[in-house]
Amino acid sequence: MKKILQYLQQALSGLSFQYIRDWFQKMDAAQKRQFALLCTGIFALILTLSVVISLLSKDRPPALLPAPESFIVNMPIPAAELFLPDEPDFIPGILLQRDRRSTWTEEDAAEHWQDPLRFGEESWREKIETAIDEYLERIP
Repeated sequence: MKKILQYLQQALSGLSFQYIRDWFQKMDAAQKRQFALLCTGIFALILTLSVVISLLSKDRPPALLPAPESFIVNMPIPAAELFLPDEPDFIPGILLQRDRRSTWTEEDAAEHWQDPLRFGEESWREKIETAIDEYLERIP
């Protein structure tokens, strides 16, 4: 920011307008900073307005304007791009519910039963029970 202010002072010192030079030199640093920001804002506003006006001008050559027909697409979207494909046949379907049985045979239950002691899961059961017991003992 100091470089900008020094540049402004050098630029203004070469002007023959003594009144403007004296006015600028009488400003303190905060006023000079505000003045520089004001000038930058005015310049940015003028630049923005000139860009907007040039974009909105009707004297533009027709080669730069896109054809109105290019905005509208009359081709239908293929269903393959719009929807997900069906699931493959080798994945089993999901059974949301089953018929309730009144009695179960041992063969029917064997399909759904896993023995917890078969793979040494008794040690896990003991750890879980001790953790629960310790937790419940801490409750007042």
